[in-house]
Amino acid sequence: MRDFKFDYDEENDDLFIYLDGAKSKGAVEIGNFVFDFDESENLVAIEIFEASGVFSKLLAKMIELTNIKELKAEIINFRNMAAIQIKITTDSGNDTANITIPCIKEDSPALSY
Repeated sequence: MRDFKFDYDEENDDLFIYLDGAKSKGAVEIGNFVFDFDESENLVAIEIFEASGVFSKLLAKMIELTNIKELKAEIINFRNMAAIQIKITTDSGNDTANITIPCIKEDSPALSY
């Protein structure tokens, strides 16, 4: 599991999770999530819109996003899916969120002109 940096915009309830110094080559938006990948298709960032509501559904217990102390993430590719495991550490302990997304290998047709 890799340590990710994070910024929480409390006013907009958006959480940005990223690898420091990593460069995004492309992004995929699915629902409340934007997943950024580098040129080797490694996950380098995740943006979560309406993050409080998203995490209330993904985590076993309620947390205040402003109380996050550490965040780690790992992506596991299998068949045509990817599982992203996010481990969140707060003063009250640890919790894990699991997110499954389809693997998208083709460029967007909207980008070809």
